[in-house]
Amino acid sequence: MKIFNLLTRLGLAAALTTLTITVANADTIDGTAIATVIAPLSIVEDSTMNFGSLSGGPLLGTVILNVSGGRTTTGDAQILGAGAGSAAAFTITGASGQAYSLSYTAGTLSDGSGNTMAVDTFTDDASGSLTGATESFAAGATLHVGVDQTAGAYSTAAGGGSAYSITVNYN
Repeated sequence: MKIFNLLTRLGLAAALTTLTITVANADTIDGTAIATVIAPLSIVEDSTMNFGSLSGGPLLGTVILNVSGGRTTTGDAQILGAGAGSAAAFTITGASGQAYSLSYTAGTLSDGSGNTMAVDTFTDDASGSLTGATESFAAGATLHVGVDQTAGAYSTAAGGGSAYSITVNYN
């Protein structure tokens, strides 16, 4: 029995040695990785959005500025003949042939004296694809005119105002 136990242990030791030798036969290879870095996107404002001259009334209203600079109204907002509107113009620069998307955040126009109007619901005529590494596009939006909106010059740059923003991302 002692010889059998000794032979069993020797056999087990030989098997473990074989396993250790088998692991010693492992191989390693270094993999290759590649990447293509494309030009970052940039966007510049070529001209500002201008809702033109308008007035409010006893009810809320909106002035809707389209990408061609045309204006329509809802509610008691009124467009005045003097001071035509104009859509904003922007230029995007990036990698030619790449698709992109735009997203907007609302802004606030202020007269600097605490009177404000919100600007939101943006529209644009962007194609969504860069041809020749640049694209120019126009953007319009909706201006919310308050009840008997206080007369004055309103701007996103005035105290109490906040700029709207446009974010451009590759798709």
